[in-house]
Amino acid sequence: MRRLLMACGVLLAAACSPPMTGFDAGVGGGGGFIGTGGGSTSTGGGNATGGGSATGGSGGGGGAIATGGGAATGGGTAIQGGSGSFLNVGFYNHHLASGADGREHLVFVDGAAQRVLYGVCPSTGNCSVPATWNPVVLKTAPQLSLTTVGPYGLGVDANNRVHVLISGVTPLGQFNNAIVYATCATNCSTVSNWTFVDLSSLTTVRNDAVLTVNSFMVEQNGRVSFLTADPGIYFSCSSGCTTLSGWSSGTVLTGNPLHAAIDGSGTTHVMLRNGSTSNGDALLFYARCSSNCTSQASWQVSPLGFLQAPNDSADAFAVNAGGRIFMAYNQGTISGSSTDQRRLFINSCTGQNCLDLNTWSSFTIGDLDEGADGTWLEAGFPGSSVSGAMVLSTVSGMELRIRLCTAAGCDAVAGWGTPTVIETSAEINAAFPPATGSSCASSAESASWWPQYPRTGLTRSGELIVVHNPYSIVKCPGNPNPSRLPTIGRIISSY
Repeated sequence: MRRLLMACGVLLAAACSPPMTGFDAGVGGGGGFIGTGGGSTSTGGGNATGGGSATGGSGGGGGAIATGGGAATGGGTAIQGGSGSFLNVGFYNHHLASGADGREHLVFVDGAAQRVLYGVCPSTGNCSVPATWNPVVLKTAPQLSLTTVGPYGLGVDANNRVHVLISGVTPLGQFNNAIVYATCATNCSTVSNWTFVDLSSLTTVRNDAVLTVNSFMVEQNGRVSFLTADPGIYFSCSSGCTTLSGWSSGTVLTGNPLHAAIDGSGTTHVMLRNGSTSNGDALLFYARCSSNCTSQASWQVSPLGFLQAPNDSADAFAVNAGGRIFMAYNQGTISGSSTDQRRLFINSCTGQNCLDLNTWSSFTIGDLDEGADGTWLEAGFPGSSVSGAMVLSTVSGMELRIRLCTAAGCDAVAGWGTPTVIETSAEINAAFPPATGSSCASSAESASWWPQYPRTGLTRSGELIVVHNPYSIVKCPGNPNPSRLPTIGRIISSY
């Protein structure tokens, strides 16, 4: 069962008062990805008081995944587009976003967090070939006078304007360029077409977006908003976003807003990490705001928090086209009695009572430790042919898996069907030798890539792209300690 803890007053004041040059090419193909499914669900409930627990729903459902070749046994199931490698050492902070024109956009950082790159794949596909994306460097850390730099969000509006959040660590005593908004209306593979706006002066405290995971939100009408962490400062712009005067901000939350998403009614929903128990368990809260979100008084925060061992990479969050909120996380090992240690939870809720975490449906899914090295939830775009779809991407040991829910019933484990393995460590090893760059590149006793941190893009027509950044573990002769080498990027595409 999921674990909740009361945190009013002591741990969450806001709950009680207004609060990595080269490419490895993939193989091309074509075809759709998402099949159809159906089913219904019944939900259950429970009660929590103080440090109690709540039980979630169970029920039936369905969902199907259409792939290039049938079920996987031992190896991955290749989806029709194929896979490829971004041989950018230090590939990290990757984000995907789909445009209304069918193009898919990607940002990532490489080096020692020294360069932010942007690429776009045309609607005609071949997206499993990294060269198709033609990645260009938007900004470097030296250009911004930063110690490190990275992208912390990506979105595309209805006019296919691209929006990116850039942040980084500033040198001691410097505050400039800690938070930079970047945008481009057309031909965005030409860097001169981008506009960059330093938003750092809108904060009254030293603040950046480095601790956030995915709080950058772009609405179809072009409105942009995001939250930074510790304290949680909300930034917003409805028009004139290429000038500082178009932006406003306000300190609204305590803690770290890990994820944020806006539903069809304009309400902002947040997965918030704030504080911990006396035993060291992290607390995951739910927060929301419907309007005037630069004001602290406009925010509501759940008085209960889900318990989790501290591991942000295990967290995922989404709001589907129907307005249902999904919060996924590997619980890790928490204190106290629990039958679900190291299990992946998917909790969800809809309606006005979601501040009460006891009203959320809840179930565990997958193998032990699944999702601990990366979990992602992607919801189909409202009004598209796949508006009802939900895609769950997880890492389980040496496998990268996806599950699909295509109908009502995503609040129960049966609605997600069985996982499809879309990539394994063995397949990455075959694509690019994992001991490359080590001191024993041709003589390693053992070496393997390990998948981590999947991010998923789902186009309006139902094509799927998954990007992750595996790292390699290499054991050299004569050295008793294996070495962990920097990450590269891997892309798996259905078109």
